[in-house]
Amino acid sequence: MQVTRPRAFTLASAVEESKSAFWEQGYQGTGIRDLERRTHLNRSSLYSAFGSKEGLFRDSLDSYIRDFIDPLLTPMDDPRARIRDVEGFFSRLAALFRDGESPARHGCLWVNSIAEFAGRPAPVDVRAAEYRDRLRLAFANALADTARRGSRGSVVIQRRAWMLGVATYGVWICARQDPADAARLCDALISEIRSWGRS
Repeated sequence: MQVTRPRAFTLASAVEESKSAFWEQGYQGTGIRDLERRTHLNRSSLYSAFGSKEGLFRDSLDSYIRDFIDPLLTPMDDPRARIRDVEGFFSRLAALFRDGESPARHGCLWVNSIAEFAGRPAPVDVRAAEYRDRLRLAFANALADTARRGSRGSVVIQRRAWMLGVATYGVWICARQDPADAARLCDALISEIRSWGRS
């Protein structure tokens, strides 16, 4: 007699497997057949549960943000965050890139999705502005204690937060080609950030 797995388990595992597929192959590179094979659910079951490939991607991206991005950014979001939390962010990325088993060798699902549809209409909302804004706010919050008070200090913080946000995109893109080089780039950023704390 065949045992049917509970629906909740099946859907949760389907999101996890789909997330891996989108992370490795991109949105356009992942077909319904790929998703059927990964999730062990047929097309009608996937459509019944998620409505469409777009719906499954949205759930996969939500899961990725909750389980992967949020833990990386939370220390910098804390009101008590300091420059050491910015260093910690890049240290954690470097460790992921040096871990040959980490899925981070495929880059960042969120950044990959943003880059995949950059400059052209996307069939699904990849929430590009949200990622950009979250990075800048987190960096600015954690760097706030490094600048002098007043408008000039605020301008310096915003400029550094912007630079680190752009650098983070670059680190993730680099990781797809050469994770070891991405780790070295993180090390260089950490050295630069430490110099801000001393100045």
